[in-house]
Order: sequence, then structure tokens, then C-alpha cells
Amino acid sequence: MQILKRLTVFLLIGFVSFATPITAFADEEVTSETVQLTLVISATDQVNITAVKQVKKGISAFDAIAGMVTMKTKDTSWGPQIMALAGIEVEANNYWALYVDGKMSMVGATDIILHTNTVVLLNIETF
Repeated sequence: MQILKRLTVFLLIGFVSFATPITAFADEEVTSETVQLTLVISATDQVNITAVKQVKKGISAFDAIAGMVTMKTKDTSWGPQIMALAGIEVEANNYWALYVDGKMSMVGATDIILHTNTVVLLNIETF
């Protein structure tokens, strides 16, 4: 039942969050000052969403993601840690694993600067 509630909330938030960027994508001018960010959010049995948006070249992946989906973070000594995306929170031994262009990132999203078209995957995993 809790998963059904989360999915309903996620769909409502996701519709509002993603409707504008996705429809605006066709109207956005693609220039040398922008790059394409493909954001994939995945959580087993909870959500699997892909969104594509033109973002300013040189922006951090963290800022770009924050501009595409609601996000809750926690400050740590290593920088902000993503705790929730689009209303889906990590619990217990779970975390949002960050993959960039198919490879697990060894740095946080604030340290990833978008200079080229990039695919970012955030997936709930267990440690």
C-alpha cells in the first residue's frame, strides 16, 4: 500500500516536474552554450523515469538535476548527499548510486561538470 501511495505521489509530482521541461525541450534553442542531459531515475519496483533537457554548458550535474526534479539532500563533509528524488526517499542501507555515461561515478554530482551531452543515472542501491 505504501508503494502505491508513493507511486501516486511520484506520478503527480513527476507530471508537474517533467511536463514543462519535456514540452519546452522542443522550443529550446540548441546552441554551443548548451548540452543535452539525459536523466534516468530508477528504483526497483518504485519508479523508472527518463527525462531529457538542454542545460547550460558548464553547470554541475547536481544543479541540472535539481532543475529537472524535486530533490531532498543532506549536508555531509563530502558535500550534499541526495536523499530523495521526486518524493522517493532512500531508507536504511539504501542510497542513490550515481552513474555517468554508464560508469559508476567516483565523485559526487556537484563535482560533475557538464561539458558534453551526458547520461546520468540515479539508481537506489544497497550497501
